Amino acid sequence: MWPFTKKQQSTGIKASSIVIDGRVATVDVRGQTCPGYLLAINKAVESLDTDMEARLLITYPPCGDDVHAWCKEKKVEYKGLAQQDGMWVITVYKPRG
Repeated sequence: MWPFTKKQQSTGIKASSIVIDGRVATVDVRGQTCPGYLLAINKAVESLDTDMEARLLITYPPCGDDVHAWCKEKKVEYKGLAQQDGMWVITVYKPRG
């Protein structure tokens, strides 16, 4: 018998939390760097219904340009970036397909 336990399979990169309030989701990826935060955002936004807005909470400085480019590629509307309480809040909108 092998004396070591089998390592648990990682679930991959994900947001620290996703909170949905009506048609607005808050996706918390604070503390993550590239490419982790972008992969987590992609996964989170893909899981949302269409016609929803997402507030992305980010602490990684180059995030604005990365998320803006990601929005163009994924056909998600980039609504804006604001700095708030030591983080950036990027608002995006997932339109109906």
